[in-house]
Amino acid sequence: PLALGAAADAYKLGSKFYGKNHLNSAKLAINYAGLLNETGNYRKAAKTLRGKLEVMEEAYGKDAKELVAPLLELGSAHIDSRKSDEAIGYFQRASNILNDNDNPLVRGKRNFDIVVRLLKRQANQHTRPFVEASYTAYKGMLQRNDVRWGLVNYHMAIWLLQDESLSEATYHLNASLDAFKTSDDQMTTMERNLRIMLIDALQRTGNSVSATEHCLAIGERSNWIADPLYIRPPNFDSVTIKQSDPVEITLSFTVAEKGFVKNTKIESYSEPNLNNEALAALAEFRYAPRFSNGVPVATKDVKFTISYDCLLYTSDAADERSSVDLGGRRI
Repeated sequence: PLALGAAADAYKLGSKFYGKNHLNSAKLAINYAGLLNETGNYRKAAKTLRGKLEVMEEAYGKDAKELVAPLLELGSAHIDSRKSDEAIGYFQRASNILNDNDNPLVRGKRNFDIVVRLLKRQANQHTRPFVEASYTAYKGMLQRNDVRWGLVNYHMAIWLLQDESLSEATYHLNASLDAFKTSDDQMTTMERNLRIMLIDALQRTGNSVSATEHCLAIGERSNWIADPLYIRPPNFDSVTIKQSDPVEITLSFTVAEKGFVKNTKIESYSEPNLNNEALAALAEFRYAPRFSNGVPVATKDVKFTISYDCLLYTSDAADERSSVDLGGRRI
């Protein structure tokens, strides 16, 4: 708040002294608008920046590095989930100018600044080109344990997971884990999340042996709870579901020393024709094993309930939707 007030005063005084269309006033406006964006006053930031980009262009040229700062603030001020083209245009122009910067660390940082600004405005769907530009700039320039390298690899993995490019996503998740893993007794939330994402990607590519490392790491450094780290949704037959809706199946099993599910059995069910598929799905779940005196041990009589609801919606054409509730995780 103190910085915001000082920036407002500086811009007001500078505009009176130099005139609103002077280069110095434009620079003061960018500084003030940056603080307005930081404090969420986007409308006022946009108003403050009106005409200032043109002043900067006239002074430096339309591809000058000095335009990056006003373009970033204009992008932040104008991003809107309903009308984002203008803001993305500002960000993309800034990224294009950065391509000519000789310093890859500057290119990487400023492109990731755009990612952060988009995430702050819940515009996650627009981050990809800037994540990729940041990764390209940082590649080969940062140490494996550098947080900047960890963050950009994490966001690369997010996009690759969305593409179902699981092997490439696994590479980036491992790179991110190198930056964020610690040797502390308690695992950080970031490290835990990365390991869970790796377990999911590895299991889905049939690499359950590699997933075991992460199951053990989580079990060793976390308080044990019977919460699956990987869930394989059951492939229930829709015809059978219609005959018995809703479906609820409770299963019991043993979590083995390496987090595999063993000795599965049905405890209760509402539709017997679905039991085999429920057992097959459960057999692929992964857990963090419980540790006792620093050693992983098997845990018996763990229970899990699969609930399945089939919801019918009436429209011009019949539209059937279904969802599976797996231990509180609805898919």
